[in-house]
Amino acid sequence: MTSWLTKQKKQALLDLSSDAGLTQSDDLRKDEIIERLEDYLQRNATRLSRNLAFEPYYGTATTRRTPFKPRSSSSAAGLTSGDDGVKSVVKARGRRATVVKSENDEDDYTNASPSQALVSTTSALATRTPGRVGRPRRPELPASPADVADDIEYATRRMSANIDDLYTDSGIPDFVDAVREMCSSVVGVQVSCLLLEGICLSRTLLPLVPVGPAFTRSQELFGLSIPGARLWLPQFFTLLEPSFWICTILWSSTSIFIPLLFAYFYNLSVKDVKRHGTRVAVARYRADPLAFNIVKAVLAYVVYNTETVFNFVHPVYIQTVNDSMFGGYQGMLVGGYIGILAAIYEAAQRK
Repeated sequence: MTSWLTKQKKQALLDLSSDAGLTQSDDLRKDEIIERLEDYLQRNATRLSRNLAFEPYYGTATTRRTPFKPRSSSSAAGLTSGDDGVKSVVKARGRRATVVKSENDEDDYTNASPSQALVSTTSALATRTPGRVGRPRRPELPASPADVADDIEYATRRMSANIDDLYTDSGIPDFVDAVREMCSSVVGVQVSCLLLEGICLSRTLLPLVPVGPAFTRSQELFGLSIPGARLWLPQFFTLLEPSFWICTILWSSTSIFIPLLFAYFYNLSVKDVKRHGTRVAVARYRADPLAFNIVKAVLAYVVYNTETVFNFVHPVYIQTVNDSMFGGYQGMLVGGYIGILAAIYEAAQRK
């Protein structure tokens, strides 16, 4: 049984393991693969012996050879009596002897009685040893509970492997890893806070309006009751109004552009590095995230707080931006505090 597995190549052994439902790594050596596969085949012989791919393995295990039978005394006597008509005797390595008789023996055989012919035929068959006994056919019996359980387990493993392959080929794991890598940084945290503020502002500046006919009552479709629905789209005509652009520029200036300008010049992540005998200033970030969030929080408190005096922009637009945020300007302050904590935590990890 092991000799048949030993003759196989490593890739063929891995394919046989996959067909049997056994998962093996390519890093294993050939001897380890053979040992695990043989142990698995012996434990699941009831199920896998019906698989054509493993017929050579189980066939050699059940094959038996018929032992050599000595000639009977009657046949030996018959051969001794007919020594004069024998032309040659061919011996095949002590296994069997083939006697070639002359034409006179054929005539004697045809003239012999039926009983003598039967005795000679029987003795010839007795001295002939078959080279190999074929694999016996199994009777068609109903499957046992163990066989049914093995088949269900095998089908479940194959289905699970196919689902895993489909999930891997879809590209979802790579996309999830890329998003996770982007969010696991100070920049990812800051972008998430700004994205949330932008969504809140867009809901106020681009309100949703119904478009198209409305289904005021339930509709029947193929026997199913569909509730009334209406299509909603943003009001893009507000893009032509000056209030939209004033509020957008106000929020983007206080939350993005002015903090970026200060973070570029007040970059606390710059360090002196010695390269080729000279010291060079190298910055980890082109704009320091700690300075960015500090300036952003200060501007949110100064500009959008109604108790402070800031007459550079009309109070109506300031109130519009303030009301569109979750929690008003306090929500923008919370976003700045989160960015500050993330920047400090990252700096502490690098120390």
